Amino acid sequence: MPRRRTRTTATATALALVALMGGSAVADGKPARVKGDRILDGSRQELKVRGVLWGEGRFAPTRPGQALPPVSITGAPRAFRQIQRIGGNVVRVNVSSLANTPEHRRALLRLQRLAASRGLILLVANVAIGDRDQTPWLRELASWFRGRDNVWYLPDVDPDCGVHLTGVACGDTESWIWSQQRHLRALRDAGVRTPIVVNLPHGSRSVSINWIAAMRDRNVVYGVHPPSDGRQRFSRSSGDQLDASLRDATRNVPVIFDNVARVQTIVDVRRWTSGQGVSRMERSVRTSRETMHWSSGVLNWLIGWTVLDGGDGAIVSGMGTDTRNSLSAGAKRLSGWGKVAASGYFAVGFRAASGRDPGSGFAGGYELGDSGPGVRALQQHLARLGYLSPRFVNGQYGAMTWHAVNAFQGTLRRERDGTAGARTFARVMRAERPSARFPGEGPHVEVDLTNQVALLVNGRGKVERAIQVSTGATGDTPPGRFSVTRKERMSWSRPFKQWLPYAVYFNQGIAFHEYADVPDYPASHGCVRLPFGDAPVAWEFTTVGMPVIVYR
Repeated sequence: MPRRRTRTTATATALALVALMGGSAVADGKPARVKGDRILDGSRQELKVRGVLWGEGRFAPTRPGQALPPVSITGAPRAFRQIQRIGGNVVRVNVSSLANTPEHRRALLRLQRLAASRGLILLVANVAIGDRDQTPWLRELASWFRGRDNVWYLPDVDPDCGVHLTGVACGDTESWIWSQQRHLRALRDAGVRTPIVVNLPHGSRSVSINWIAAMRDRNVVYGVHPPSDGRQRFSRSSGDQLDASLRDATRNVPVIFDNVARVQTIVDVRRWTSGQGVSRMERSVRTSRETMHWSSGVLNWLIGWTVLDGGDGAIVSGMGTDTRNSLSAGAKRLSGWGKVAASGYFAVGFRAASGRDPGSGFAGGYELGDSGPGVRALQQHLARLGYLSPRFVNGQYGAMTWHAVNAFQGTLRRERDGTAGARTFARVMRAERPSARFPGEGPHVEVDLTNQVALLVNGRGKVERAIQVSTGATGDTPPGRFSVTRKERMSWSRPFKQWLPYAVYFNQGIAFHEYADVPDYPASHGCVRLPFGDAPVAWEFTTVGMPVIVYR
């Protein structure tokens, strides 16, 4: 885990519950600007890029030799409204020199006004046509938006720099620096004073500080293309490699991930020769379950990187294009994308007033009583990790979600409050299933008195469920090794004269049992209280004679 940059951010509230927050791009006539390692909005508050690519193919071809269709932006008002509702603040529109016509100019100016009315930044991203010099076109493009401070520029969507070393390093750094310097100079000479996004060379995932110095422009945001091989699951080591690659840069300059696809595809290229001896190439794109796992992992990592480790956001693809809508259509098949994106992944730009983690009173978190796609995404990941039964994944932040968040916070040995604030939400997205302290004991139950969590461990040493508990208030739940002595579906407690549902006894009169009140601290007379939705799970899991290990 890299050393974290001191920066406080939080996640968004759910779709349809939030309007655009975190500051407008422009305030009091001041554009956004870069200051050190942060992007500041017009109010000089920290801004996280929560971008969506829209209108692909309208102003730039999607493949070589393609002509532009007739100008049409009829879908823009609805799309921009949807982007605003999910907490987006940047709309990227690809353009090219083929759009240098009066009709395209008028359409782009309408998009700029529409974005401004929604408090959105319009990122005009140039797609280079062939090898022609782009500087005259960039100057012309900048003249269209002179004085429009909600317009940012990306002068080269997918720059190349010659041979790539090991698929990661740039083989001709100097040519890339030279071309980007020319583009920056052309835009600045044309009067652009807003941030300019400089994408790193195609195929490169690392950010080198000497490149930043070479740009000679301090109002620059650096764009990195996400890994997209899709041939394996995104693992912890994959995230560690990305952390190491970006660690130094995110402490010094703003860095975003650009054009994150909903499903990273594998492209197979087949070549054959026709009867006339002319070589042709055909692309066949296939999407497998593994590519979805890869994309889901990348997106979960991005959430944590943006909220916890100094990243500055991302731009995603697929909004209002002929391809699948990455904000909705992927929800059924890819839990880490459609659901998380729609829940407010883009709205990680909220900034707390203090350096402490935002608590339940901070508008960016989820807490008891909230509802919506964001809560559902949180629940799905809690269920994946074993903290929540799948039957409680319903989009309602009820008691069982509160208990699950408490259990998650307990296993991380952090303060428990049951609230999924910015950092808790980010940690859930990138977490792995908790580990047993005694994995070689066979099927057993562990009770962590310090963190108030019970672990149901199967015969392979894997934690099937992690459950928030409440043990003895005055230390009346002793540590040690015990075993289940009896189970009673409804057990009558003579000392306290009450029924104990789903009672599993393991130390004389001490038992696991369901209880209406399971707070986030020790509160019982010695028994291990279980929430109403988890007590039946523990009852079914345990057998007479099963070991129970209680420790601090």
